[in-house]
Amino acid sequence: MFLQTERLILREFCASDFEDVHAYASDYENVKHMMFGPNTPEQTHDYLERQCVEEMLAEPRMHYNIALEEKSSGTVIGGISFHMNWRRDDAILGGIMNRNFAGKGYMTEGLRGVMEIAFSQLKLHRIHAVCDVDNIAMLHVFERVGMRNEGRMVKRGKARPEAAEPYFDQFGLAILREEWLANQQRNHSES
Repeated sequence: MFLQTERLILREFCASDFEDVHAYASDYENVKHMMFGPNTPEQTHDYLERQCVEEMLAEPRMHYNIALEEKSSGTVIGGISFHMNWRRDDAILGGIMNRNFAGKGYMTEGLRGVMEIAFSQLKLHRIHAVCDVDNIAMLHVFERVGMRNEGRMVKRGKARPEAAEPYFDQFGLAILREEWLANQQRNHSES
């Protein structure tokens, strides 16, 4: 899996990405809306050296963990994952960005690249995502790449152990391949 965008290289994670990945995966501010972390060094090593490799080699492949490498520096600044259903026509999408690189459009650019892979190469029918209602920045990113907000899901997310409440609300977002294609045509005709 490899794709270049204007400022990013989208590729598989590898063991040599440890320092960059651990920089954001071990930082509470980066992972507070995630289902993992903050990672210990062992957890980051396990993710890169076992989980990513196993998922990449699985037949049929159902899970993709894609590193977002900044072209200008060679730094892995985040990641996007998508996990397909058993029919391999729908996938749940998620992403994380090193907060030192946030607010610069990198996640939007990366998600557009991943959608290109998912819809053009893998021919998925639908991509969906869930987003903590307090994670407004990620909600806006999902909407910027054409995903529609399908509504608020009450107490769907399992909260972190330190949270006052055991569950939290999430937004559900999605985009169909036909909607993505229409957006691509519209963007192409405008340029």
